[in-house]
Amino acid sequence: MELWTGLYLVSVLNVAFGSPGASYSIHLNELSFKDALNHCKPGGFLTNLTSEAEIAEIQKAIWEKNNKTASSFWIGLKKKKGQCVDQNKPLKGFRWTADDGEYSHDIKWKKDPMMTCTDELCGLLWVEYSDSETKSSGLGNAACKQKHAFICKRNFEVTCPSPSILGTHDIVIPPNDPYTRHITCGSGAKFTLKCTNNLLWNIEGDENSDVSQLCLQCKSGYRRDASGNCADVNECEPSNPCKRTCLNTDGSFKCTCLDNEDSDVCSESTTPTTDLENNDVHPTYSDVNVVPPDGVSRNETAVEIEEQDGVISNIVVPVIIALLIFVVLLVLAAAVLKGCLRRRSMKLAQKKAEAVALNGSNSTENGNEHKHQSERDCKL
Repeated sequence: MELWTGLYLVSVLNVAFGSPGASYSIHLNELSFKDALNHCKPGGFLTNLTSEAEIAEIQKAIWEKNNKTASSFWIGLKKKKGQCVDQNKPLKGFRWTADDGEYSHDIKWKKDPMMTCTDELCGLLWVEYSDSETKSSGLGNAACKQKHAFICKRNFEVTCPSPSILGTHDIVIPPNDPYTRHITCGSGAKFTLKCTNNLLWNIEGDENSDVSQLCLQCKSGYRRDASGNCADVNECEPSNPCKRTCLNTDGSFKCTCLDNEDSDVCSESTTPTTDLENNDVHPTYSDVNVVPPDGVSRNETAVEIEEQDGVISNIVVPVIIALLIFVVLLVLAAAVLKGCLRRRSMKLAQKKAEAVALNGSNSTENGNEHKHQSERDCKL
């Protein structure tokens, strides 16, 4: 931090004394002196006038703005309370806010300031327009709370370092605005960062934010708010996750009952789902897209649907198991039957073979017997 603060001070001093890198921006939106001074930061300040050449550059920048309506601009010239206007000094007792200097380079005043030691006064540059250019008509002053256009002076060579952000994210740098970053986290959350006058990044509108944690997930029941902090999610809104009364708690919620209600029933709740990627808790229930009948609340419809889903699941699962068992038994029965048929076929074939063999043997014996009988008959 000390390093960047030192670089910022060096850049301010370089610009204050006419660094070649100095650039001027003309702002036509009217602000108080303090707001204009802060608007020029970081890396810049309400311009001082170090030389006639610089005044010429500023007049050229005003002309190029192509607007001839503004005739007075805040510049970095101020007289504080307790300091007196001194008409004998070139700057009449005023000092430059950039370096507390009193150099004037013979810059003329359009009108001398009012003599005072108690009022706080701030300096203006008055200009006049012709058909081809802008001319200075001298210095002036006004109460610092008045609103005027203003002129910033800055050095674009010194800018904020790249912001260090943990977690998945994208960074977009707007054109011509090196002091702004648009951050989109992996969760979809979006933030705009601004570089402060000490060259540190903060969420726009929150100078105490820790940008390094912006894209990290919050713990369950919390999500990032617009300031980048983990804030408790109100699970009771916009939908009531309870059957009766919902009570939001730190990081969660609780379902409660009235004294005359059944605590077992009204303490029940449907279960919200958690979007882990976005790190947000969004209560979503089974009745999101269901239009309940007349006279039936959405919570009662959700309970009925959940009960129906439970009954269906209790029927379907046993039926599937029974079908699987039946298929297995059919396969086993078919295998047993096929085996029995094969064994029976083999037995039949074996018996047939034995019968054929037996018939052949009987025929041979009968033939021999007839032969022997014939021989006996011949002998007789």
